[in-house]
Amino acid sequence: MTFLYKTLNKKIVAANCVYQRVPDVEIPHVLNLEDDYFVEKCLAEGFYAKIYLARHKDTKTQVVLKACHSEVVNLREFAREFHYSYQLSHHPNILNCYNVAFQTDDYYIFAQEYTPYSDLAIFVGPFGLPESCCKKIAEQLSNALAFMHSKKLVHRDIKLENVLVFALDFSRVKLCDFGATTRDGLLVRKTNNTWTSFLSPEVLEVIKNERFHCRTSQDVWSFGVLIFLILTGTTPWERADWVRDAKYCNFMKYQKRETQKIPENFRRFTPRILRAFRRMFDHDERDRAKASDIMKYMKDKWLDSKSSNAKFSFSSQIPSSDKDSIVMNLSTTNKLTKTATMLSHNPEERVQRTRRIMSCGVLPLHDISEPVVDPNVRITAWLKECAADPDPLEEQAELEMPSIIVTTTDVQRPLTWEQWCIMNNISMDNKDNKSMTGVNISRKSSIK
Repeated sequence: MTFLYKTLNKKIVAANCVYQRVPDVEIPHVLNLEDDYFVEKCLAEGFYAKIYLARHKDTKTQVVLKACHSEVVNLREFAREFHYSYQLSHHPNILNCYNVAFQTDDYYIFAQEYTPYSDLAIFVGPFGLPESCCKKIAEQLSNALAFMHSKKLVHRDIKLENVLVFALDFSRVKLCDFGATTRDGLLVRKTNNTWTSFLSPEVLEVIKNERFHCRTSQDVWSFGVLIFLILTGTTPWERADWVRDAKYCNFMKYQKRETQKIPENFRRFTPRILRAFRRMFDHDERDRAKASDIMKYMKDKWLDSKSSNAKFSFSSQIPSSDKDSIVMNLSTTNKLTKTATMLSHNPEERVQRTRRIMSCGVLPLHDISEPVVDPNVRITAWLKECAADPDPLEEQAELEMPSIIVTTTDVQRPLTWEQWCIMNNISMDNKDNKSMTGVNISRKSSIK
């Protein structure tokens, strides 16, 4: 392909302007994408774009192609996202973007690197992640945001789905998706693709279609919500609204020292990290901490001793839960294998529900020819359908142990306990199941 890794025409400007000013870019036109790429599969599909895993036919390079719908995204918006993605990608904690951009009849497309472990939302369950993992993630995201803010750029869409995992111990994560990125101080409108719980109060108060000044401090607020979420498995509040959200109201009273009572959802933290949260969640954006300030607290303990025995979702045991949940298992070969199991306090009911689900196989993949459905809706409907099946079912295992579903792109089959033990070189006498590493999932990553 003639334009692969070809330098595109750009206006060369000095200092930070090379990041801020979006240059004029000539996007080559391609009649057929499959003439130059082997499209292996569609990784995700949303209203604005499709994400393809592809391999270039000449160079054999495996890349991710982000195809933006030309009916929804115009050329200027595409050029802006491609420019910021490419110019920022040399940072080690920002997703690498290749100098490849082209268009077809229906899409504007550019190439990025591929991660085999998806985004952070896959790993965060109702109990959060261990403190050591959270510190690794916070440190890397702090570096990425500090780099962006030093260039006077605001990400504007900090959330779990925009943090990609490149190592299962979280020693390598990267920030991605710069479709909403703008210059600091620019007048912008509110975006619709960010969780309400991640929005700062000054953004949340903006009326629809009203413009507001975009600031780096708004990224810091969202960053603080993300740290709270990976530590606890839940957001600190639904929305930063004094009137409509009691949790936020209680925190603001504590923040302004109107009360000495620490809010209930913040009591698990040590005084040091609690101080960091108070600075990151300052209602006045002018007094809010910087993204790099979290580095001052890396050597401190974040969770108090009373929370040290809590069952994290990323632990050596499958955590119990009052609600049904979907469990993702990390095998010893570092490949993600999915398990669907219904959890309850009644062992007999748990086994019965598990066998019903196992008899129905795994959650069917979404047909890209069908309309896009919210993953949470699809999973909930599937679980209810499986649990409500009254027909007698054949037993899937001799032990009272949920079967394990191994899901790949080519095969989907249930494993018995004996097969799983053989696959992982574990003695079948080990019935306590402590060798299994479980990651509890309370949500699926949203698709842009």
